[in-house]
Amino acid sequence: MDHKNYLSNNMTLNQLMKITGSVSLVTMLALTQRGILQAEEVTAPTTNRVNLEPISVNYNDTAAIAKVAKTILKDHVNLLSEFKMVESSQYRTVYSLEDYIVSVYYEANSGLGVKDVKLTIETKFTHERPDDQKIIALNDQSECEVVEGTVNVYNVKINVIDTVAPVISLSESSVTIDDTDSFDINNYISVSDNVDGAIGYTVDGALETSDDKYKAGTYTFTISAVDSSGNASSSQMSVTVNKTEPEPVVVSTSSLYYGSNPDRSNYAGADVLVSAAYAQLGRRQDCTMLVTNALAAAGINFHGWPAGYFSLGYTVSGSEARPGDLIYYDNAGAGVPHIALYIGNGMAIHGGWQGSTKIAPAYVGSGPVFIRVTRG
Repeated sequence: MDHKNYLSNNMTLNQLMKITGSVSLVTMLALTQRGILQAEEVTAPTTNRVNLEPISVNYNDTAAIAKVAKTILKDHVNLLSEFKMVESSQYRTVYSLEDYIVSVYYEANSGLGVKDVKLTIETKFTHERPDDQKIIALNDQSECEVVEGTVNVYNVKINVIDTVAPVISLSESSVTIDDTDSFDINNYISVSDNVDGAIGYTVDGALETSDDKYKAGTYTFTISAVDSSGNASSSQMSVTVNKTEPEPVVVSTSSLYYGSNPDRSNYAGADVLVSAAYAQLGRRQDCTMLVTNALAAAGINFHGWPAGYFSLGYTVSGSEARPGDLIYYDNAGAGVPHIALYIGNGMAIHGGWQGSTKIAPAYVGSGPVFIRVTRG
């Protein structure tokens, strides 16, 4: 080596910048913290690089950069020898290669594209010596002997690329639900990328519905994600929907009226029915469960198909309808019978309405038939 310049024990950062040429502040701080600045002599200033064309390196893959050392040390090491990481921090990764220590000064997460990094090579014996007993040698030769007591420093030109696809994580790959359950596949998915972090995704697939319930069967969903570099990944999740049978119809009220000349006084539990219906807003359930739950709050135990609720009272006209009346539809718009609960002002609470329990107009589909619930 052609030693021409000498470093004092108090060399400033600007002085070292003149010697090392193009180097990042992060790298220099890392070198400073390492203590390498306290050296005796160095080679002439240079801004040349070991490689003229940048080597492609995957994002944060310092091992690929370290492999340049095998070219430099090809006459001194077995090219099949393994690199072993011995130390890693945000700005430096250290590897062991036979009798040598290879350090890569690299700003982690610094983005993609062409950039320069620093590579140092020293013997293991030199690595163990106090820093003030080491010589820093700036070198642009692709082949150079590394002698005891010397830390050879090289500029390496790299092109940081991203070839790693996003990682799609599923909390469960297979799920079983009942046809009356609520289901949101997004609750099972998270997607992350080594460069972009958390990223969006698409889902191909859906559960079929019928009569405000999911159709029984097994469904396959495909989740796909693409990062900013165009790397794509996909994963699949299966959902099995079990069919549930309606509960047996049980009427536990002993004084319901079934005659043709009913007392048209308002049912005393109407307010309870309305309050219980409001309490169920947002719940995913079919129309019959909405009404059944509201009736249960008023002390009436009944569950059945929509037409079965006629047995709980008598019909009234739209002009006579009051909050708390039940509403039957031959067809509420989905082609099947429906039951709801009237809350007044032409509005009703519907179960299984566009996926959940919601407030919607009472006059829909085939039109409402109002049922006044009665007790003697």
